Amino acid sequence: MEVSLRYADINTKKYSPFKSFSGDQTFKDKSFNIKLKLIEETGTFPELSIGFRDFIGTGKFASEYIVSSKKVGDFDFSVGLGWGSLSSSQGIENPFINISNNFLSRNKDTGRGGNFQLDRWFTGGKVSSFYGFEYQNKRSGIRFKVDYDTSNPFYLDRKSNFSFGLAIPASNLIDINIFRHRGTDLGFSLSYKANYSKPLIKKQEILGNILFTESDSDLIRNNDAVFAGTMNVLLNSYGIYTQEIILDDENITFIVENSKYRKQSLANKRIIQQTSTLLKLREIKNVSIVYKQGNILTNEVSFPLHRFVDFIENNSSIPELQRFVLNDNYFKTKKTRPIFQGEVKYPTYTWGINPNLKNHVGAPESFYSGHIGIYFNGGIVFNDRSFFDATASVALGSNMDQLRLRSFSRLPKVRSDIREYLKERYSIVNLNFTHLFSPVYRRKGLFISGLKIGLFEEMYGGVGSAFLFRDINQPWFLSGNFYWIKQREFSQRLSFRNYETFTGHLNFTWETPFDGVKATISAGRYLARDSGITINLSKTFSSGFTLGAFATKTDISAEEFGEGSFDKGIYFSIPLDLVSSKYRKNNARFIWRNLTRDGGAMLSGGLDIEAYIDGSSNYYYSLYEDGLKE
Repeated sequence: MEVSLRYADINTKKYSPFKSFSGDQTFKDKSFNIKLKLIEETGTFPELSIGFRDFIGTGKFASEYIVSSKKVGDFDFSVGLGWGSLSSSQGIENPFINISNNFLSRNKDTGRGGNFQLDRWFTGGKVSSFYGFEYQNKRSGIRFKVDYDTSNPFYLDRKSNFSFGLAIPASNLIDINIFRHRGTDLGFSLSYKANYSKPLIKKQEILGNILFTESDSDLIRNNDAVFAGTMNVLLNSYGIYTQEIILDDENITFIVENSKYRKQSLANKRIIQQTSTLLKLREIKNVSIVYKQGNILTNEVSFPLHRFVDFIENNSSIPELQRFVLNDNYFKTKKTRPIFQGEVKYPTYTWGINPNLKNHVGAPESFYSGHIGIYFNGGIVFNDRSFFDATASVALGSNMDQLRLRSFSRLPKVRSDIREYLKERYSIVNLNFTHLFSPVYRRKGLFISGLKIGLFEEMYGGVGSAFLFRDINQPWFLSGNFYWIKQREFSQRLSFRNYETFTGHLNFTWETPFDGVKATISAGRYLARDSGITINLSKTFSSGFTLGAFATKTDISAEEFGEGSFDKGIYFSIPLDLVSSKYRKNNARFIWRNLTRDGGAMLSGGLDIEAYIDGSSNYYYSLYEDGLKE
């Protein structure tokens, strides 16, 4: 599946006929496109795909096509048939007319946009063919392209139906493109490409050799404090912090916080690589690693030590090792005496400075408005269950003031006033107190809950709670949240507006058997007091890169919602260690909605209870099994 998002500047017309509304800005149109591969290319047979352009927008670029391609030596040939904006009056008769006369004419009424308009697909009296080929020079990597296309939906001047282009690789990630379009235009562009299913930069982590003298070895065998202290030192340098070490004859249990590795399978490997020499000196047979996030023990990984050591020493494979590794719910079965127990002196304090970039795209006053500034973050951790955190924002540069128009909505303006919040140069972004209740551990599951009060996000503050139940042996989990919230003033200090409401959702998440695909269904009440369902589908690659899409339908009509008909969007998350030589757990996230409307709007900044179990299920152990290769 191939998905693309595009903004087009239609400079043959104005954004609107009213200069007081949109000035001299030309018309902009965004489109969402998708292509599905039906048949994989082989040595004998070509690839066959079906595609849809601008299929949930206003339809100015709406078209459907069927395309086939085949690589022959250094050439890659394509031929296809296009409907809608890809067709022309000089084309051939639509072959689907022979099936039904319903395909004879194409409805140009797009309504409010945002709907799939199934009745328009593959309709119209004419369809047009298009052709192309690409030649790649193996020595230089330069690609020469030619295409033939008769479509011209905006009746622009042209001297030819042919276009030519060169793609010149400047690096492994960047191409320089030069092209001649339809015999009239010369073009130049830069394109960035990367395979985020794999790390882009090789990690530079050095594992040291651990050697002990005979006297050191005797101390490790006979002195629990030396044994535990040595392991702590070895693991701390890899961002794995030991909270407890429990020794029971030939069995050892580590309770650890992993601050560095996104893949627990890799954290398991590092723990054994660094401690196996010590564990052998104590004649340990079985190892359990309990992972801790905050005050929550999320999961327990157990295995025979010699099986893992055999794998590290290349005497067994990953499938052979996985037969003996068990990832299960944490459940304390009996009282044990730890030989080491970490002690944290509370309160502890945190602080940080981060860049802040805000964007607003597609406004009538100006296509792009931006804000660059600094986030100042700080927090106090009172104990392992309660903490306070705050973020303030200071703008260094902004042109958000050009957003002069106020939004119109038939619903309470719970999100459509976002422009007024973006204009503020100095603001309190959030100011919260969070308390996590004692987790409930059972053999068949883990129950987590907590309470949060304060300023959750730029637009809302209030009080609420969230909970989660997860059995690690099941491919699903349940979560829920409920909040009483009040809308903040545009200045984003400590004052509020008059609007208040109750919002909450119950969520069912299914970690599907399809590689990396997760589905979540959320049902409940949204910010504008509408009720409905949100469906969220995502694909996570073994590298940790995640791509997803969501759609929300509530009990308000398309007319009440406005342009777009219902809330929807796409998002992706890029692990920062993909572009770093060091391991780290942070992600850069991006979300795009085609329009900001009030229907189907959810609260952000609430208690993210699911973050505590992220990456700890059997689903992720299978997905990230390649962590054992690193």
